[in-house]
Amino acid sequence: MLYYENQIGNTRVAIWHITEDYEQLLGILPDAESISSEAETCFASEKRRLEWTSVRVLLYTMLERQVQISYNEQGAPLLPEYEGLHISISHTGSYVAIALSDKNKVGIDIEQVEHLEAGKESRVERVKSRFMADDEQADTVIGLLLHWSAKESVFKVVGKEVADFQNDMHILPFDELCYEGNLKMNAQDGNTHIILYKVFNDFVLTLTNYEQ
Repeated sequence: MLYYENQIGNTRVAIWHITEDYEQLLGILPDAESISSEAETCFASEKRRLEWTSVRVLLYTMLERQVQISYNEQGAPLLPEYEGLHISISHTGSYVAIALSDKNKVGIDIEQVEHLEAGKESRVERVKSRFMADDEQADTVIGLLLHWSAKESVFKVVGKEVADFQNDMHILPFDELCYEGNLKMNAQDGNTHIILYKVFNDFVLTLTNYEQ
């Protein structure tokens, strides 16, 4: 089901919560046969088919038209039928997100919040040494997720210029996190990037390059 939709700057953002099964998702699309054929050819995993199809359903909901998503050599999504319309896609757990902008390339990322028993270490805590720079601070799981997610969003915009999340991207110090706000990042491409963030119950969302 459509979980969230908003216009942020020049960018339209929407999130789909996958509460449907595979057949129910296909039933939303006007040309379900072409989608099911492609999904079943590309993916053996039912989970990946569900995720892949839900992205197509969300895009159909946003555009009110079923369109093809293709990918460039770097794996970034493109919309061949909409020249000048930029798309960014992310998924985590049972959620998928899409950002659309007709002004500039945009980057979106969502990361699931793990709800663990007391004393257990989350995945993002276990791998923080791979993406946290020495001058960055995060004292909570949410803070760590936002650092990771913000860097993913920027990477989707600038690509290989900032391929090393630990050394090529540096989140500037910020005050206490709220449920919504902005982060600033200095990156190896020579720019300071502004990243919008939102904290939901089950995931965090980051968005960059959403307006000039």
